[in-house]
Amino acid sequence: MDKNRVKNLRDLYEFAAECYGDHIFLKEKSGKEIVEKTYIEFDSDCKKLANYLLTEIGEKLHAAVIGPTSYAYLVSYFGTVSTANPVVPLDAQLPCADLCDLLIRADITVFFYDYRYSPMIEAIKASCPGVKHYICLQSGNGTVSTEEIIMKYAPAEKLPDISDGTLAAIVYTSGTTGKSKGVMLSHGNLIDNALCCDNESTPEETTLTVLPIHHVYCFTCDILLGLRYGTTISVNDSMMRIGMNLKLFQPTIILLVPMIAETILKQIKAAAAAKPEIPIQLIAQSVFGGRLKGIYCGGAYLAPEIIKAYAELGIPMSQGYGMTECSPRITSSIFTDESFGDVGTVVKGCEIRIDDGEIVVKSPSVMQGYYNDPEATAEVLSEDGWLHTGDLGYVKDNRVYITGRKKNLIILSNGENVSPEELENKFAGNDMIAEVLVYSEDGFITAEILPSSEFFKDKSREETVAAINELIKKINTTVTSSKTIRRIRLRDKEFEKTTSKKIKRNQPEQGEII
Repeated sequence: MDKNRVKNLRDLYEFAAECYGDHIFLKEKSGKEIVEKTYIEFDSDCKKLANYLLTEIGEKLHAAVIGPTSYAYLVSYFGTVSTANPVVPLDAQLPCADLCDLLIRADITVFFYDYRYSPMIEAIKASCPGVKHYICLQSGNGTVSTEEIIMKYAPAEKLPDISDGTLAAIVYTSGTTGKSKGVMLSHGNLIDNALCCDNESTPEETTLTVLPIHHVYCFTCDILLGLRYGTTISVNDSMMRIGMNLKLFQPTIILLVPMIAETILKQIKAAAAAKPEIPIQLIAQSVFGGRLKGIYCGGAYLAPEIIKAYAELGIPMSQGYGMTECSPRITSSIFTDESFGDVGTVVKGCEIRIDDGEIVVKSPSVMQGYYNDPEATAEVLSEDGWLHTGDLGYVKDNRVYITGRKKNLIILSNGENVSPEELENKFAGNDMIAEVLVYSEDGFITAEILPSSEFFKDKSREETVAAINELIKKINTTVTSSKTIRRIRLRDKEFEKTTSKKIKRNQPEQGEII
């Protein structure tokens, strides 16, 4: 792809149409059928949607879009940004009140919604008078729809100019400790991040997109990279059907978060235990559909044991690191890397420095700021463009190592700082542990643990407590005395989490001390 020609998201899908033409861009299920859309069709349909917006609504708007990944969703997104207006992708798991709050805070005037959110529409209309136009993604719901628009309208012949600095998206974070902030990403931010690595895919590859589309990790690494490389993107319509869809679409590469990768690994091990006569490598390939070449993984800590376990199955993993505020990629790695403990190498165009233990980055991918929140922007973004990530870590041989979050540090009475994530990561990949949270309580470093119900299903509570105590003793031998876990709490229900499945640091209830 000619990087000198691709400066914005409209350039990206136009150039993809020129390069890949009738090659399949996206596959999705519609009832019992699989619907396929080509790169040329996507280019045309995005411009039809843009024509509708400019003709029927006007030149200035903020459009929100909510729903799972679909062709109509992507047409609505790219059609909107083609008019030089921003899109606000919303978390499909938000309750109505929180959804309305974001619609108001983001100054939304146009609302694209999946038909499954139709029951919310009357409540949204009552709470959000600024939203003037409602467009359902699917047809047949008694209102204007994206599917009908692309059937009735012609592609726009002339569209507004888009500069590198034109706002493309306002992406709301799902913070574990505070109110979500609207990250302003320009066309230049997103394009830079889509082009910051090379040789990641080819038109011969097929991906299965399984992560929530409102996350910029999924949007950049599944959708934008798909457009860049001409990959065929297959849509996983439900996490409940991911196993079936892996077999149906037979991806060659897949983008996952560690939690999903670990869950699938446990399923592979269980299947192998049930059929010991079949090599586990064959079972692993069968689970993934039979053609998988590798897994891209990010979004959270990935235990080295998971990477090693997949490598033994003949499935390499590529780990990266980033954040919404950086569109998101800061580091990446390739399938042939043989490194454990780091999160990859710094991507092209990105600079990293360490300030008092904190990772600080500067690149063309760094956000413009937080929407309507100059104070929060000033806290993380310097006047000369350096972004304070809030992550603690270090760089060695151009590889980045993460040790924790600055805001979560435990300050001991002797003044020493302890990262709870460093201790939590020592539980990662252990079959006995479902969830864990480490914090300071009464001066003690405390580990609050939800044991694995599957692992302990045939064990008494006394046996469970004994096993957990032994595990803590083993972990404590791997850390300095100041980092020793001295109190254990045992839970019998899951921790409260954000919609992105990250454990909230401030829990309303605690487990029992053992």
